[in-house]
Amino acid sequence: VTEFDRYADELRGMLDQAVTSAERQLFDLRTAAADDSRILGALGDGGLLPPGPDVLATVEYLGEHGIPALPGWRYLAQAVDPVDHARVLAARPELVDGVVITDPVSYGRAREVLGTAALLPRSAVAVGTAAALLAPVPAQRAGDDTGVFLVPPNPAMHDEHAADEERHALRARAAARDEEIRALAARLAGDRSLAARIGSWRADCPPGMLAELAAVATSARETAEAATATLEEARTARAEADETAAEAAQVRDERQEAAQRARRVADALAGLAFRLRERSAWQAKLRELA
Repeated sequence: VTEFDRYADELRGMLDQAVTSAERQLFDLRTAAADDSRILGALGDGGLLPPGPDVLATVEYLGEHGIPALPGWRYLAQAVDPVDHARVLAARPELVDGVVITDPVSYGRAREVLGTAALLPRSAVAVGTAAALLAPVPAQRAGDDTGVFLVPPNPAMHDEHAADEERHALRARAAARDEEIRALAARLAGDRSLAARIGSWRADCPPGMLAELAAVATSARETAEAATATLEEARTARAEADETAAEAAQVRDERQEAAQRARRVADALAGLAFRLRERSAWQAKLRELA
């Protein structure tokens, strides 16, 4: 207890630092878990994600007019080698996110139909042929910057295999992180509880009180030892007094017995003296009668 009292404040400070660090780490882990959850939600449960509603409405409208078309993302996934996806995305991002006319002959008619359709999309929907999507672009010199860049798209839009791998990796990472969060939360709760108990103990036992209590305990121990010695002396005196009383009782009994014997002897002598007096009287009467 003395060692604990000496290092209690230092121990509580270390626990406070550990709690602060664990809280920060737990916040970071939960933030990362929320990010992964958002990404998993964006990747969907499996397969390819659907394109935007404006693209779907455009493809559906063209289909109603007998014009074969596919969303650019779907065409990219079905007709383009995954190795070339990044190149096509970089070259024609607007068409990948738009509509591809799969029959080049229908391109002009599609333009006429959509020009009078009044679909009023809320996003810019590009429409082009498959040849336009796959057309090579002039090579750029290394280090050239066109001033435009593409945010890496969701792989579930165009590469089902890559999306599945990403889902599996995210789920495995999320499971490991959840286990780490549970362990860290349990340790944090234990550290908080221990810090609170030390704080409560320190509030009830401020520095120096333990030494005072030890001094009081020592004094009480000495008093108890003195009282024990006094009690032993009293017990010894009591034993001696009991022994003296026993001896006195024995002497008293002996004297009482001697007194009783003396009374019996006195009674016997008194009886004898009475008979002697009676004898003298009887002898006198006998002489008179004679």
